[in-house]
Order: sequence, then structure tokens, then C-alpha cells
Amino acid sequence: MSRVFRQNAPRTPSVCLLAALLNIPGHAPTVSAQSMVLEEVIVTARKREEAIQDVPVSITAFTGNQLRDAGITNLKDLGYQTPGLQVDQSSSAQIWIRGIGQRDDGSRVDGPVGVYVDGLYLPRKDGQLLDLIDVQSVQVLRGPQGTLFGKNTTGGALLVTSNPPAETLGGFVDGRVGNFNRMDLRASLSVPLIDETLLSKLTLGSIERDGYQKNVTTGQEPGSEDRQSAALQLRWLPADTLTVDTLAYYSDVDEVQPSTTCRLLVDSSFNGEDSLFGNRVGIGETTPVDIFDDNDTPVRPGFIGQSQVYADACARSAAGEKDYEVTSDIPLQFRLENLLLGVTVDWEINDSMALKSITGYGDQEKSGNAGNPDNDATDLPLSSRYRPDGNPSKRDHWSQELQLNGSAFNDNLDYTFGLFAMKENIDDGTDRSSGTNWGYVIPDASVMVIGAPNTETQTYELENTTYAAFFQGSYDLTQNLELTAGVRWTSEQREQSVELELLDEDAYYDIAFDAIAGVQGITPLQDLGVVLYSDLDQVIAQDIYGLIQSAFPLDADGQPLYPLVPATEVVPDIQQDIDETWDEWTPMVSLAYHLSDAFTANGLVDAGMFYVTYSEGFKSGTFEPVGVDGQAVVEPETVENYEFGWKLDLFDARMRFNGAVFRSDYDQMQLRQVVLDSTNIPRVVFRNASKSRIEGIELEWTWMPLDGLLIMATGSFNDYEYLEFEDTQFSTRALVAQTELPLVDRSAEPFAEVPETTWTFGVQYTLETALGTFVPRIDYSYVDEIFMGLDAGAGQNQNQTTFDDYGLWNAR
Repeated sequence: MSRVFRQNAPRTPSVCLLAALLNIPGHAPTVSAQSMVLEEVIVTARKREEAIQDVPVSITAFTGNQLRDAGITNLKDLGYQTPGLQVDQSSSAQIWIRGIGQRDDGSRVDGPVGVYVDGLYLPRKDGQLLDLIDVQSVQVLRGPQGTLFGKNTTGGALLVTSNPPAETLGGFVDGRVGNFNRMDLRASLSVPLIDETLLSKLTLGSIERDGYQKNVTTGQEPGSEDRQSAALQLRWLPADTLTVDTLAYYSDVDEVQPSTTCRLLVDSSFNGEDSLFGNRVGIGETTPVDIFDDNDTPVRPGFIGQSQVYADACARSAAGEKDYEVTSDIPLQFRLENLLLGVTVDWEINDSMALKSITGYGDQEKSGNAGNPDNDATDLPLSSRYRPDGNPSKRDHWSQELQLNGSAFNDNLDYTFGLFAMKENIDDGTDRSSGTNWGYVIPDASVMVIGAPNTETQTYELENTTYAAFFQGSYDLTQNLELTAGVRWTSEQREQSVELELLDEDAYYDIAFDAIAGVQGITPLQDLGVVLYSDLDQVIAQDIYGLIQSAFPLDADGQPLYPLVPATEVVPDIQQDIDETWDEWTPMVSLAYHLSDAFTANGLVDAGMFYVTYSEGFKSGTFEPVGVDGQAVVEPETVENYEFGWKLDLFDARMRFNGAVFRSDYDQMQLRQVVLDSTNIPRVVFRNASKSRIEGIELEWTWMPLDGLLIMATGSFNDYEYLEFEDTQFSTRALVAQTELPLVDRSAEPFAEVPETTWTFGVQYTLETALGTFVPRIDYSYVDEIFMGLDAGAGQNQNQTTFDDYGLWNAR
């Protein structure tokens, strides 16, 4: 019997304060008031301004007005508006595009989705949840990106472009209120400092909301939001051909993340064998212990069976789920100070060539127990992994990108050549894993075993260096046929140092046996780690394990402090320092056909384009610490993407229908998995799954049947498959018998944290009155069921780790 953790978030929308009805749709195209046709949206996905309908890329774009009027204040709100995009609810940005994302909050792994703000790449996902205070546009690019952007990614990219300072004095103030004491405010002011030469803008924002959960153990209210941000922009125009934009962005986050509840799993294994260690409670019914068992049946005669204490604690946790009550015994906190500086220089060399320089610097300090540090999700101190005293993770990075954009051959060729370099230094702080003491009884021998808890600390330092060169060009073969090709070279250098501390077992047993020295009816044998007894009932009544546990003080987080020693004293040859360099070439080629006048003269089709694309992507390898086994190499993740797409404007530009069909073949996909180290301690680490495939279709449809009436629908339908995925089973029988762990085929498992199907439908009507323009709107979004487990058979029951599908209505 194992457990799974559930995290519930209420799906109740906030109420806009200043834009309840006076708005533009969140993701709909704008409508021309004069011609009543769907207008073009301008994007910069290919480093030049183009109409979205002319770009052979699967892309969804939002204007700043659309974002503001839809109440979208940060990246996670975009997931309800964009096919193929999912942004999980958290204090960090867990972004998924086409089923590809990052589950881990650590700094060791690059995200497969690149996030750019005014061209500045943001390397860590907990710094990507920028509050969209005054944004000109957001573009969501689906599929591998690399030949036009600084960082190579396998999933896609999000491009955020801020509104530059205005040439005249002006600004805005707006806000919203909602349930859970929601209060959001933002304000922006543009001030020309030197007329037509030096412009400035200051933007301030505040987002606050009480938590929607109640922790009955710690008194906290998890699920809160508290983010303050400020952005200062300067635009210098020293010449007609030269523009210098400077951005300084600062944000301060202090939130209590949503907590989890505990649920006991049943039949959670291959072939009916429970394959994970469960958190158990044994001797005396008060002290937690770990006991091997096989579906609640002792695997070796003489072991004490499972107690009801942990089961009761898990039941207490699960009972409060519907009322949003949790019982975790570790306080949660997410604190992040984020500083981003950028300078962009645009120089128009001549009418056919321009040079752009993008220089960036970022500095972050993250602290607190974010994520889910309480592994057992109960009010018992069973198992945890947390940051002692909230010690911070400190990161800084700088980046430099050069882009040469131009045209040639009578404007038949548009090209971009780029160079990119980035250096990132990470002092990732210390995290501690802590458990409780354990043991078991061998009745036939009148022996009680005193086990030592699994506890350790790890301190990380990382240095990441990226160099890249890329080129992409688009050539008009004919008036209607366009060929695009590009290539990228990437070099990723990684260095990592891990200082590991392990339990000092000699010191632990000294303290443990001193604590039970006065217990009657036992004979302590400290050298063997056991005690002999004559009357088991008498020993249980004196709660030996409870006496041992109480001998160790608690830290500021309420967790026991055990004596530790450097791992080098236990394993002298442990690998603590490691480095590696990976180089990769990734090409792309695309052929686009724009419909000729012969196709558009009939009035059914006004304009259209069909395209086919082949592209490759690359994500850097990394290293994962595996306890006493040192550091394991995680190989780079690569992808080959095949795509067919179309973009059509129909019926006198009153209907728009865009779509894409794709297949992405992944090699060495990086996944979070559970492994056992050489001491049989389970660890959650990143590893490679050999081969996998994602196939899908994405659709966007907009129709204006009557003047002022707009009907919209989007859909994403994906099929995920592991082609090769062999893993080891955590067999209790094999562990006890000390035999080799059996292999299992995991290729039939679902992908984690992503739905196969999502779709949206919306209707709005623009009503002109003497009082102004009213735009009532109603939306519905559907999300298919989502598997949230680490595996679907090796240790977790798929049915009990799958969130049901749901729909969300939104009216304004």
C-alpha cells in the first residue's frame, strides 16, 4: 500500500473591476468597425513583422489589449486560451507545449519551452512567471525552436514583447477584485524626458489573494498569491536609424504554494506486487516506522504487519480534500526576488539590412519550502525533503545575442544570422531529506531491530555555459511558393558540484541507545543495533521507538535533527564534481504555398496558405545526484518534428480557419523517475526514456456570421506514446532476497501532467450604444483527464493518480 498526493485548486474565475463587460476577447482576432471583417494580427516569429496568416509556423498571438481585457495577468492564464499550451497553477511557470514540459523545480534541468521577454531569454522556470503589466504582444510558438532564437528548445517558445514608452505624457491605472480577497492593481506612466529623443516609462503592479486551502496542522492558508513588481523602461533615439531600449524589471514574490493531500493506493504494482516503500507505523502504534510488505502481507515471517497509525493519518488528510483542508506538518513558503536587466540596440544599417544586439543580465534569490516538501502529506513527521531554515538558492546569468537581419535578391530572400552566448552561475543552496526511525520485531528470536532513519543534506553549485550560431532564410521561389531553411550549432557546457552529508550512524546509535537505557525488560546490544526482550507487550507499552525519536531535537521547520558526516568519510571515492560538453547541429526546412488568385477569385476563399515543415530540436544534458552513487549523467534530449499546416481566410474575411498536424519523434526524452541507489533508498531523479512519439492536431476557428457577433473555437488532440521505455521494478521480494531487480516495460504508460484533448468555445457580441461599447462574452474550456503519477504501474495505481476531466465556464 503506497500513497498518492492530490492538489485541488478551485476553478472559480475572478471578477474584473474595470473591464467586466467593456472588453475585447481574450484570444479572438480584432474586428474592423468599418468593414466588419477579421483583421490581421502582426507577429515577429521570424524576426520581422508579418501578418500571422502569412507565417508558416504554428503560432497563436495576443495583443496587449486582448490580454488586459481578458484579465490575463501572467503566463499561466494563457493556458485557457491557446491550443496545445498548458501552464500549471504554481508560483513558478510549469509550461507545456504539445505535451512537452518540465515537472522538476530544480535548477539542474533546462526547460523545453523557451521564454523570452523583449528578446531576453529567461533560463529558470521559477523566474518565468512574469506578471504581464503592460504588454504589447505575446506569441506562442509550437514545436522545436532554434534557428531564430538564442536558446535551442524542443517544445516551443513564448515571446513576450513589452509596450515601449509613449512619445507623449500618459498612462493608465486598472485593477480587479475577486473571491479569496483578490485585489490586483497596476499602473503605468510614460514621461518624455527629451522630446522625440529620450522617452521613459514606469510600470507598477501588485497581485494579492488569500489562500484557498486551510492547513489544520500549521495554520497556514496554502494557495495564496502575493507578487509585487516594477518595470522601468528607457527608449533613446539618437538617430533615425538607431534605437536603444533599456529594461529594468524587478519582482518580489512571497506566497504559500498549494499543498497536497494523502490517499492510500490499492493494487499499485506490476503483477500484484507492491513495489515501493510505504510509510509505515509500527511498534507501540505511536511511532512511524518503515516495514517491507507485499500488499499488506508480511514478506518475511516474523515482521510486524502494517499499523493503522499511518493509514489513519492519511485518512485524516484525505477527509479534508473537499473542504480544501490539508494536514501537512511542514510549513510551505515560496519566496523569490527576481531582477532582470536588458539593453537592446537596433541599428538600421540600410534599407535592406539591420543589426540587433540584445544584452541581458538576471539575478534571482529563491528561498522557502516550495513544491511539496512533505513526502507523506500527513501530520506525521514521516518523510520530507525541504530546505532547512529556508536557505536561499542564488542564481545570476548574463547573455549576449547578435542578429543580422536583411533581405537580398530584389527582396526575394529574407534572412537572419545570429550568435548567442550565455553564462549562468547557480549556488543552489542546501536541501535536506529527513525521515523517522524505524524497526521491526523478530518474535521467534525475541529480538527488536533498531533501524536508522534515511536522512541526508545536499548542497549544489552549478555553472552552465551556452554558445550558439544560427541561420535561417526564406526565399520566394515563385510568387506563391516560399522555401525556408535554417541550421543551428549549439554547444552546452555543464559543471556541477554536490556536497553530500549522510547520517552519522555511530553518533545516531549512541544517542538512540542512551535514550532507552532505562527501559525495563530489555537487553541493549548497540553494536548489533538490536535489543533483546522477554515480554513484547511490556516493551511495546514503553514505546521504545518513541523514546528514541524524542531524543533528537527539532529544527526550525519542526523536523528532527540527526547527526551528519560528509559523504566522503563514508564513501571516500564518491563523485562530487562532474563536467561535460555537448555539441549538436539542428536543421529545419519548410515549404509554403500561398494560394494564387485563381483559388481566391470565387469568393469562398479570400486568402490561404499551406505549409510542410521538418525541424529538429535539442535540450542540454545534465547531471543528477544519486546519493552515495555520486552523480549520474542525463543525456541530451533531441526531437525530429514533421508538420503540415494551413491558414485560411474565408467568406469575405468573416471566417478564419487555421490548423496543424504534427508528429514529434523524441530520443532520450528527459523524464522524472524513481530509482533506487546502491543502498536501496528510492530517489526521484531525471533519467532518459529511450524513444517516444507525440502525434497531434491543433485547430483554431473564428466566424463572424453577423456584424458584431463573433464565434470562436480551438482544439488540441494529441496521442502520446513511449516507443521504448524499459525500467527496473522496485520489487519488495527482490530487495529482501537481495536479488537483481526485475525489468519492466513501461512503454504503454500515459504521459504525465498533460491531457490528450483540450478544446474551447466562445461567443461574444459587440454592442454599440450611446453610453459606449459593450462586449458581453461567454467561454467554455474543456480539459481531458490528466495522469499525475511518476509511473503507472511500477509503484502507483493509474486510476488513483489520474485527475478527472473537467470543463470551465467563464462569462463576462
